[in-house]
Amino acid sequence: MQQSFLCPRCNSSSYLGQRFCGYCDLAFLYTCPVCGYEIIPGCSFCGSCGTKVEWVESTTQPAAPTPPPPPPSTEFRPQAPAVEAQTAPSEPTPRERAEAHQERSFTLLKDGHYTLAIEELTKAIEFDPSKAIVYLMRGGAYYRKGDHDLALPDLDKAIELDPDIAAAYYNRGSIYYYKKMFDKAISDFSHALALDDSDPGAYHNRGCAYIMKGQYDKAIVDITRSIELDPSDPRVYSSRGRAYIGNQQREQAVKDFRKAISMTSDPAEISKAKEVLRELGEQ
Repeated sequence: MQQSFLCPRCNSSSYLGQRFCGYCDLAFLYTCPVCGYEIIPGCSFCGSCGTKVEWVESTTQPAAPTPPPPPPSTEFRPQAPAVEAQTAPSEPTPRERAEAHQERSFTLLKDGHYTLAIEELTKAIEFDPSKAIVYLMRGGAYYRKGDHDLALPDLDKAIELDPDIAAAYYNRGSIYYYKKMFDKAISDFSHALALDDSDPGAYHNRGCAYIMKGQYDKAIVDITRSIELDPSDPRVYSSRGRAYIGNQQREQAVKDFRKAISMTSDPAEISKAKEVLRELGEQ
């Protein structure tokens, strides 16, 4: 038996899958049963996951709304509590639509569906282009896809809208490092640390940029601070070892590469560290 419901505007009987109320012509809003995406009445497919939508056209005129009750008698009775009139649900605002698309992107990003997440975040920006966090998220999705040239404008926009987001500077600095623009990378990591000086990743990355510029003393200071904040990452010891090598501090370098080997089970990391030790004359 076809499931029915009452029209929120006129209270007449309607059926699931019906595009419009047969009495007052209100357009019904539905969500896709597969992904929950909002479907515009009459669309044959879900705009998010492509699920086919079956629409039902009502063949009979639904019953008219229940007529109002007769006027009360003149007999005195206690006053009944007032009942608010039922009103049709309001259309979602652009901000609400933007938030819905942003919410959908969270799960997609978590599951590694970066292309779909970018589509949702792009729709969120179309409805509300004022939120820095959405540009930050889309820039991060582009970065994870390797589309660095598309990520940069989004991170620029996030910083323009909110200059106090440390993650935006960190992510942009990582892209500049990848592009071998080390001065810009150092500047962005410094901005990130000015906003949050407890981030070991920003210290490590800035230290690596200093290594690439041959500024080994600064690199050792930064990477040592990263280790103080988080001593559990073996790659950071390898990075400091390379800074020690550049600074002609062989013994300290050997210690760091041996420490890195003792902390990891990654064959690639172990192989690289052992190769450096052999170059240093260690077996």
